[in-house]
Amino acid sequence: MKLEICIDSLESAKNAIEAGADRLEICGSLDLDGISPSLGLVSLISKYKDIEKFVMIRPRPYDFSYSDDEFETMKEEIKEFKKYDIDGFVFGILKEDGRVDLERTRELVELASPLRVCFHRAFDYSTDSEDLIKELIDMGIIRLLTSGKKAKAIDGIDLLRKLEEKYGEDIEIMAGSGVNPDNIEIFYKKAKIKSFHMSAKEKRPSQMDYLKNNPMYQDITYSSKAKIKEAKRAIKRIENLANI
Repeated sequence: MKLEICIDSLESAKNAIEAGADRLEICGSLDLDGISPSLGLVSLISKYKDIEKFVMIRPRPYDFSYSDDEFETMKEEIKEFKKYDIDGFVFGILKEDGRVDLERTRELVELASPLRVCFHRAFDYSTDSEDLIKELIDMGIIRLLTSGKKAKAIDGIDLLRKLEEKYGEDIEIMAGSGVNPDNIEIFYKKAKIKSFHMSAKEKRPSQMDYLKNNPMYQDITYSSKAKIKEAKRAIKRIENLANI
């Protein structure tokens, strides 16, 4: 069983590693649902050897249909990030009509090789049925991050179960969106999901107290070591009970 933490700072990466996470999804701007991280962040995190590291390739927030310029940017990012000690990439591309752009996805998978690829929740926003997953498997994608085409994965648990039953031997089905220590056991019991994605988000006040009454003031968001440890304990309980 695997616990992946999506992070957008070195602080959060350190917290995830110290709390026992199995894998990092390295992003920028998680408040915008994650975009490509900076080279500096990837460079620093790549020095940590005892954890899997996958880098988000997403040139901007919002939708997943990209212009030619944005697609070229994605390719350049993959080329640059491959220079660092990472394990793979996370991306997803849709056409304007909502179908997965298989041609462009295949091009990025080939460019990323020999590093591995996870297709992210662009799948959840696509108009494709679950049959599309066979195409992703055939092009070498090893993992699908999905909420079962619902806003929260717990509401998509029926589709998650179906995907795990049908494709789980050939691709890792990872539940994401609203996953937390309290519902991890539900995903395993009802859908046999063994891979979990969460941010373990926590907030603290900014040190810039003088901005508290300023509209630009925001609390600082980070991945909580305590929440990650709690999620790992939940996974350990499942492993012990199920002899995984």
